[in-house]
Amino acid sequence: MNNKFRVFLLVIVVMIFGIIGGLTVLKRGPEEDRAITVHARKYAFDPQVIRVNRGDTITLNITSTDVTHGFYLEGYDFDAKIRPETPGFWMRAPSKNKEYGEEVVESYTFTANRIGKFRYRCSIGCGPMHPFMQGEFIVRPNFLFPGSIGLAFGIAFACIIYFRKKEE
Repeated sequence: MNNKFRVFLLVIVVMIFGIIGGLTVLKRGPEEDRAITVHARKYAFDPQVIRVNRGDTITLNITSTDVTHGFYLEGYDFDAKIRPETPGFWMRAPSKNKEYGEEVVESYTFTANRIGKFRYRCSIGCGPMHPFMQGEFIVRPNFLFPGSIGLAFGIAFACIIYFRKKEE
């Protein structure tokens, strides 16, 4: 086998595995309606990590167990003020409103349509460890992972083809 043909074959193998890996993300699970309750307490959220799928409809319930807290979800323009003695919370869209609404709501419903990892954090000072009161909102799928796995297998097979001994 001459070198040009060998390199061409390697490129084809890597591309095929990369495409196969990339196509695996096209098959998504069904979109779900998910109700998630987040409990805020001095200096933590429970759960600290929320994982959902793209397209899921999320109904977010937020409670406080000790003092007044905030809940700001990056990337989704949502901020809430939670008090322990109130069964619901006040909310606002920070890009539109500087003040929280006067109405207490029990939940906030939205569609998780942005893929990625977003932080949620306390937006109202609640004590000296307030800056560390954070959590993660992860919206799957991760497009890079399946494609990377496909490319890794392609590169492995290409190396096997390239470095195998020439038959004499």
